[in-house]
Formats: sequence, structure tokens, C-alpha cells
Amino acid sequence: MALALVLGLLTPSAGTAAAERPRDGRTADGGPRTADGGREEARLRALAERVVAAPNPNPGALLLARDGSHHSHGTAGVADRAAGTPMRRDLKFRAGSVTKTFTATVVLQLVAEHRLRLDDTVQRLLPDQVLPGNALSGPPVTVRQLLNHTSGLYDYIDGLLPHFRTLDQYWPREQLIGIGLAEPRYFPEPGTRFRYSNTNYLLLDLIVERLTDRDLRTNLERRIFAPLGLRDTSYPLAKTTIDGAHVHGYADVTPLLPDAPGATRYDVTGFSPSEAGASGALVTTADDLARFYRALLRGRLLPAHLLHRMLTDTVPTTGAAAPPAVGYGLGMYVYATDCGLAYGHGGSAPGYLTYVLNSRDGREQLVAHTNWNSFTDTGIDKDFWAAFQQGYCDPGTVKP
Repeated sequence: MALALVLGLLTPSAGTAAAERPRDGRTADGGPRTADGGREEARLRALAERVVAAPNPNPGALLLARDGSHHSHGTAGVADRAAGTPMRRDLKFRAGSVTKTFTATVVLQLVAEHRLRLDDTVQRLLPDQVLPGNALSGPPVTVRQLLNHTSGLYDYIDGLLPHFRTLDQYWPREQLIGIGLAEPRYFPEPGTRFRYSNTNYLLLDLIVERLTDRDLRTNLERRIFAPLGLRDTSYPLAKTTIDGAHVHGYADVTPLLPDAPGATRYDVTGFSPSEAGASGALVTTADDLARFYRALLRGRLLPAHLLHRMLTDTVPTTGAAAPPAVGYGLGMYVYATDCGLAYGHGGSAPGYLTYVLNSRDGREQLVAHTNWNSFTDTGIDKDFWAAFQQGYCDPGTVKP
């Protein structure tokens, strides 16, 4: 079973509510408070409590909703079991594959700058990666096919387990790409169907570095983090600790470390983010994620024609796991919700699970996070989806 996939599946759990209370007629983050703001925060808190409800082992949950300029949130359970720290909306966490939208945005900015074309091939851009008998020695793979997961390239995550030694081991990008390219493609002809593969985004990382003479971290900081004021967002590849106040992530590590004490409730916060790289190494907060997606969807990061392509150059995601995605664009999922289509991404990192939903104009948003996942595919993540979809959808409302 794929290591990242099994690490990212949710098993919800027990905890106590710990929502921050608004003060002085304003929301907890200082935003304006509507007349029914207290009712909305109570609703979100109840949904978060549902995610951590007994008998499940999920430590904590967070829901952050934005409707125009109005913000509401609800939390439940704990961010740190050992210290008993309550879950809070301002705590940092590992965002997993939500990172892919950030990486894709940098790639599309290079397209806007005429330094790259979506139809450029990996073979032309990275000739040193084409070796006799490896996956790139076959039919050409384009940048577009890396972005929308139609390359067919083997997901290096599927081959990690034999190489695993410790939670904090450093994974060189070249090693991970080598694992992905050493195996046959999932299907021989690129562009014919969707198959999610983290190898795609490590190759995009390498392309960005070659074109700009700067690593992806520097590009993210200069192009996205600094312009948007994402002060709590970082891209730490070599660092296994999280700076500042943060959520601790928990998982059942029995398949990896069967002799670990408390293996079914193990703190995996120190799992090396180098295992994910450009496909999932981001550390951030719920507020920073909402700010990024709103800026992106409102055209602050990409010209209109490329933003349009990001959202509409989609491929069907038939067979993809819950939640119900109906398509994948250029680094962006299209989800089917009870109140219409939503745009965003899910993110699974060891010990963490995050989803972001947005209306097309970025006005309506929901960020949902929980700090537990299991090594077995229980399908319980559908309950998490059900809870935070309710946080996104007002009854009877169709999002723009």
C-alpha cells in the first residue's frame, strides 16, 4: 500500500471542545462580527466536535470558514496530547499535498513570464533525467501532464517502504525521483487518463530550479509568501521540527515501527518533510491557507487566462478516493459539494489531514484540519468530509 496514502487516511476520535470566544463584537481574529456570528461559530464548533467524538481516536479538529469579510471558526480536542494544549486556529501544521497548488502557481507564473510552456516536454527540459530503460525513455511527458497527473509516471511514494529507516531520515529529491522513474508507468501513453503521482511535482520542482537558478523554497518565498504576507507559512525540507506554536500530528506507526511505545497513538510531528518535497512539505496555518487561495482565485498571483486554465483544464478523476472530486486541473481539485462545485486541494502528511474548499471567486472558503491519520484504509475520512462540507455549505445555498 502506498506509504503517503495510508498515512493520510483519517480515523476520527475523542476530544473536548476548545473554540476561542469572540470579544468586543468582533471575531477572534479581529474581523467584523455579524449578528449571527455567535451562531455560526457554535455550528462550526459542533461540527469539529463531531470529528473528535468518541469512540474514535482523533485528537483535535479545526474548521475555519470565510464568507466575504466575515470569518468564523470552531475547534475541538487537543493539538498536543502530552501537554493537553487545546486545538487553536492560529497553530501551524503540516499541510501535505495542499502544497501542490503552491508549486503549480509558481510553475504557471513561469509560463506567464514566457520562460516555460505547458506543452514543453520533461525530456527537453530535463535531459539528464532520461536514462536508458527508465520511465522517461518512453513517449514524451509535458509540463501540463505533470501538473494534472496524467503523465502515468509511477508514484515514488508507492516504493518508499523498502527504503524506510527512521521517521526523521532525510530523503534527497534525486533519490525520490529515481524511485519514481525506475518503475514502469501506470499507463504507457501520457495524457490518456488521471493517476495521482507525487513524482510529477518533484519533477516540476527540478524544472523550476533549472529555469530560475533558485530552489523552490526561494521561489515560494519571493513569489507567494512575502507578497501575500504569509508570515506563518514555510517550506522546511531539512528540518523535522516546526518553529513556533504548532499542532502535533499522530498516527498508528505499527506498520513502520511495530515496537514503538504507544504505537497506535504515536506522535509523528518529527517525520521528515523531505519525504514529500514539492508535493507536500508546506507548513502553514488555516488563516494563511485561506489568504493564499483567496488571493489566487481573485487574480493576484496569475493572469486571468492562466487562472482560467488552472481551474478548467481538468481531467476526470474517476476512481479517486473520497472526498468526491470530479476533476483535477493544473494543481487544483474540483470537488462536488451539496452546494455546487468547489475548488481547492486536500493534503495528507504523516499525522495531519487538511482540506481547503473555495468558491470560484474565492469569497466562500472553508479550511478543515485534523491531527490524526491511520495506516489502514478504513474509509472513515468520508465522515470528516461530511462534517466540513457542512461547514462550507449553508443550507440551500449554491456557491458562485
